[in-house]
Amino acid sequence: MKQMLKVNEIFNSIDGEGKRAGELASFIRLTGCNLRCSYCDTLYAMNEGHEMSIEDIIKGVKHYNVTLTGGEPLYQDVHGLLEELWHSHDVNIETNGSMDITKYFDYPNTWFTVDYKCYCSAMSKAMLPKTFKALRPQDVLKFVVGSVKDLEQARSVCDEYEPCCPIYISPVFGQIKPSQIVDYMQKNNMENWRVQLQLHKFIWDPMKRGV
Repeated sequence: MKQMLKVNEIFNSIDGEGKRAGELASFIRLTGCNLRCSYCDTLYAMNEGHEMSIEDIIKGVKHYNVTLTGGEPLYQDVHGLLEELWHSHDVNIETNGSMDITKYFDYPNTWFTVDYKCYCSAMSKAMLPKTFKALRPQDVLKFVVGSVKDLEQARSVCDEYEPCCPIYISPVFGQIKPSQIVDYMQKNNMENWRVQLQLHKFIWDPMKRGV
């Protein structure tokens, strides 16, 4: 029996953030999520979607860089999809920090952007310590912040887990000025942090889908 995944959308664009920001990428957005973040900009991915075979999903992939996102992509079992992708693509899995990433560590060319949910998300209590302890140099630790309080939390999390991977800080769109993040980094000498803005929200309408 063919494995089926519930897919919200597949599109080809550029990576809007992270290590590959500005590079061409194919996006596979899976349906469903176990969290309900206050600032979620993909609410449509909670339930919208249709069942697709892995073979049909692969047909929609155009670029070498693939971003598996959601919703929460690990809310479904993606072993079969990664088995087909890893040998011919570079796969970034964007995950929300509440799921176990270690069971997917066997796939080369597959890495994780793990989002630690700060206070403003109202989902901090759902974070899975095991995942943050397991971060590897090729992975990314991401914080989406809406206030100085969130920045303080991000700093505390970094002190606790001492991640060996890149650390990216993103403002909640329209809530905190990027300059405030830079000021905080200067004040606290955060040499290992990187501010990132979501490029796709500047190139296209912030609410535009499929970009």
